[in-house]
Amino acid sequence: MDNEAPALSIARLRSVWDAEVGPSARRALTAAACAGLFGAAHVARVGSPLARGLAGAGLALLLAAIAARAILVRRRRGDARRTVREIIGRTDEALGAATLRALTLADRAAADDRVGSPELAGLHLRRLLGRASQARVVERARQAATRWASAGLALGAAALAAAAIEPSRVVEGLDVLAARRGEAPLDLPWIEEVEMTAAPPEYLHQGAEELLPFAPTMQPRGTVITVRGRPVRAGRALVLTDGGAEVPFVDDGKGSVVARWTLGESTTLQAAARFGQVRVRQADAQRVVSIPDDAPRVTLEGAPRTVKLLDEPSIPLRYEITDDHGLREVDLVLRAGAKEERRVLSRPAADAKVDRGGYELRARDPFFRRTYVPVEVRIEARDNDPIEGPKWGRSEAILVVPPQVGEPEARRYAALVKARDALTDLLADRIGQRTPEAGGAAAHAAREAEVQATAKAAVEAALAADHGGLRVRGRIASLARGQLARLDAALAAERKSTTRAAHQELLDETEGALLAFDAGLRGLGHRDARAVAQRLADVADEAAAAAELLDNGDREGGEVRLEAAVAVLGGGGVELGKLGELGLDLGEIVANDLRRIARARGASDWLHAELAARDLAARLRRPEPSFGGGGRGGVESGAPRGPDPGDASNADESVAQSERDLEELARDHAAETNAVAEELSRASRPEDIAALREEAKKHAEAIREAVRDLPQPGAAPGSAESAAAAGREQAEAMAGALEQGRPEEAVTSGRGAMRSLGDAKRLGAQAGGFFPEERAAREAGEAQQALAEELAWAEEALRKLRQAAAERARDGLGKSSQREGSLADRARDLRKRGERGDGRMPEEMLDRLDEAEQAMRDAQRALAEGDGEGGNERQRDAQRLLEMSRSEDQGQEGDAESEGDRNMARKADIPDKDKHKGPEEFRRRVLEGLGGTSEPRLREAVKRYAEGLLK
Repeated sequence: MDNEAPALSIARLRSVWDAEVGPSARRALTAAACAGLFGAAHVARVGSPLARGLAGAGLALLLAAIAARAILVRRRRGDARRTVREIIGRTDEALGAATLRALTLADRAAADDRVGSPELAGLHLRRLLGRASQARVVERARQAATRWASAGLALGAAALAAAAIEPSRVVEGLDVLAARRGEAPLDLPWIEEVEMTAAPPEYLHQGAEELLPFAPTMQPRGTVITVRGRPVRAGRALVLTDGGAEVPFVDDGKGSVVARWTLGESTTLQAAARFGQVRVRQADAQRVVSIPDDAPRVTLEGAPRTVKLLDEPSIPLRYEITDDHGLREVDLVLRAGAKEERRVLSRPAADAKVDRGGYELRARDPFFRRTYVPVEVRIEARDNDPIEGPKWGRSEAILVVPPQVGEPEARRYAALVKARDALTDLLADRIGQRTPEAGGAAAHAAREAEVQATAKAAVEAALAADHGGLRVRGRIASLARGQLARLDAALAAERKSTTRAAHQELLDETEGALLAFDAGLRGLGHRDARAVAQRLADVADEAAAAAELLDNGDREGGEVRLEAAVAVLGGGGVELGKLGELGLDLGEIVANDLRRIARARGASDWLHAELAARDLAARLRRPEPSFGGGGRGGVESGAPRGPDPGDASNADESVAQSERDLEELARDHAAETNAVAEELSRASRPEDIAALREEAKKHAEAIREAVRDLPQPGAAPGSAESAAAAGREQAEAMAGALEQGRPEEAVTSGRGAMRSLGDAKRLGAQAGGFFPEERAAREAGEAQQALAEELAWAEEALRKLRQAAAERARDGLGKSSQREGSLADRARDLRKRGERGDGRMPEEMLDRLDEAEQAMRDAQRALAEGDGEGGNERQRDAQRLLEMSRSEDQGQEGDAESEGDRNMARKADIPDKDKHKGPEEFRRRVLEGLGGTSEPRLREAVKRYAEGLLK
């Protein structure tokens, strides 16, 4: 069968059908694709993952459907039966069915000759195909094309509507749909007419500046960059972003939007629109380079370097600090191992950018005394950066190497031994000299003066020197200077009479001075050895603690601590051995116990190492000789501590007794001075003050009226206005004191006000015609005249009050006069005892004691005559002189003195229970002070509050 003719007929029918339906179908499918795309864009524009997923899935399904239809249509064109069924069957159902049967028969005949003749089957098929009406096929195809066209029209209208609402929304939606990792690939314009300003942080005290939009700029960190512009399209959530963080644009109420960005690190800023979780940027970018607030630059003069504290007992620290914006605090930082101490050196005002200063570290600094390892000294400064927080800058370090424990004491002891040797040479020289002949008296006197000057120079050098941070002070210094004064007096006596007896007297005095100095030196060595032993006991405890750590298995921490403690004990023991007999004894004990510790360490027997260290610590805390001599027991014999009868001089004890007597005298005299003041206070009657108060109120009002026109505080310091304001404040204080019945305070404030007003007049005269200053000076002069009258009245009123109080207290003042006389006698006796012998005092101490005695005598006479105020004033003068007599030489000699070296006072007055009025007196003063407010409305309330506090 020739199948080409039926196939061509079927293909011709398909062509006719496609010619009518194909264009409309394609237009409809195109409209569907556009509508789907625009719809997906609107959905995706929401920006959420769900919306973007739905839009993408819908668009993909639509495209897949169009592609599937195209494939299906292509396949249908090759399917003859489907063509017959869809084209012929829809125009003539019966013809279509017959044609399908004929087509089946033709196919079977072609495959099987037994079915029938293929030619006949083909002929039958051609006749049936020929019966199909092309007109009816065209008509049917046009109907289908109309349906496709209608659908296309509807879809096209939908697509047009989706785009016509706002075409940019479609672009935005597609951009959002194509985003990756939250960033859209296509940059879009969002704002125009952009303006930018930069406002530096307030602490920089700089004004804002305008920026050229989108031009690179450099700004301090913390600058607020303000971006202002007009939105290109309304309704968008606009942000300013650096790609990570973002800040929103807000409406400024003028049709523009504004965003403020606080600058941190260097960044690039861009405007963007936020669609859900997707950001669409604008192409314009603003590059901002951040200028950080640098840490302060600290320069410490001479650093870095290493200092041995023994060689430089005083370490001057001079520093200079600069910062780019401002400083807040400068600290001295001391670090030793894990210990650190900070001391504030300055807090620069007004955000100063430069600070210079100095500090002096001394060997006696408490931090150095508490550590035995090298100390790192730095100057550190903190700036005022509120953006990233204050930053610290630090200098290079000065490494301070402290001395061995006891090394300064050993140096001081050695220097005093040399001074004692110089006195020994002086005595030897005088022993070897012969009595001068009559003609050689002058040469002999010159010779004596020369050798004594040499010895004195050696002693003075030892007293004045700094021995690794220690100076010669306290008992030994007082004794040494007293003995030098003793030698000077003996030499002066020989110069007056150059005889054998005078020379022998000089020789005896020189021997006594040497023995006294030697006794004082031995006492100092004994006290220093005890003090150093106590400090080494703490180190031995540290060694024991380290050994305990090792015994518990902590090798990392224990080894380092034990090694350091043993090194300190070894060096300290050597120095301890240089401090006289007791020091030598204790130093040998330290060396022996260190050998015990070393043997235990060698055997890794940490328990016995700990026991040896604790035994050493316990022994050093009882720093007594191991065995006594001259009938004395020692620690090893179990005997208590006792005096050393082997000293050839009791100078050390004599000086100590003089110190104790002076302390007791100063304490007793201070109590008597306070007793007189309290007697006068008790003699002041409240009714006298009450009678004065009414009149005082009138004068107080006059004072306030006199200063009413003076300037208020706040003027520049050093100006006439400032001085006049100070005078006003003091005058008002005087008025308040008068109202409260305190004439003494009123007189004091009034005198201060007179001085300040006088200063205002003087400064105003120097103002050179400047009106405010001249006006202040003129007003101050007028107020000063009025105030002078009120001050005179207050002084007279105070004089009368004191006179009346003195009359009432005459009996008590008479008894105080007698007690003041006995205190003056004690001062006289103390001075006389200090003028001779081993307990000789320095000349300056004797002079002050003499002046104190004279002041006491004057106070005695004034009190006897009933002049309580005058007598009390002279008592205060005498007390000041007594305190001055206790010079710095009477302070601590070394690191610490044992409790046994400071005897307690053996006499102390214990007040009777009926005479002890301290609490009542305190309560009275508080009630008068707080309850005496000048504001009438508050007076009672404040008084009740004060009474409540004292219940």
